Amino acid sequence: MLQQILADMFIEPELLAELNEEQKQILFFKMREEQIRRWRERETQLEKEEAARVKVKKVSGKTVSWIKGLDDDVWVWVMGEHPEDKPYDQICDEIMAERAALQAQREAEKLRAKKEAELEKRFSGLYLEPEQVVLSEQEVQQKEQRRAEEELKKLELEERRKAEEELRRLEQERKQQIYISLKEVQGSKHTLNESCLCSNSYYRTKTNTLLQSMNVSLS
Repeated sequence: MLQQILADMFIEPELLAELNEEQKQILFFKMREEQIRRWRERETQLEKEEAARVKVKKVSGKTVSWIKGLDDDVWVWVMGEHPEDKPYDQICDEIMAERAALQAQREAEKLRAKKEAELEKRFSGLYLEPEQVVLSEQEVQQKEQRRAEEELKKLELEERRKAEEELRRLEQERKQQIYISLKEVQGSKHTLNESCLCSNSYYRTKTNTLLQSMNVSLS
């Protein structure tokens, strides 16, 4: 009866009403598996037909030579077998730290350019112009001008120093934030994968356990 239902992909409403909720879920699960199996068979057949229509490409003069090991077979390297190989977690941490540093650096460069423009706008109009000096007081005005320019220059340098320190501090904080965020994403993926594996294992075990009872009921 189950094979007939899967072949027709249809079940009589009266028969469906006799099943309990758990048996219905199992039946729908089996029907979904059958749909996927048929779809994969159809895709495989279409790929074969498409490949048969494609003309054979001309053989290229380029060749690939594989490195061979002592057993004359293709040499392969398995990460983690060599004593100098880094652990997987360490490699992931280094990659995440590098990504965090690059992103924080890009954000800091944008902030630095914005701060530079603000400082230029702030100090560009404060220096005295030579044309503004009165000829009769030229020497005094020049001294005042130089002193004022020196003070402004010191102030500007101090402002730039403080701005650079603040940018570096923000860059480090942002780098740490991005790194922690990447670690949390990686941890949640591992937790989700483990949860999915446990759920799939439990569901398949439950399905196999109840399959016989469903077949008896359908018979």
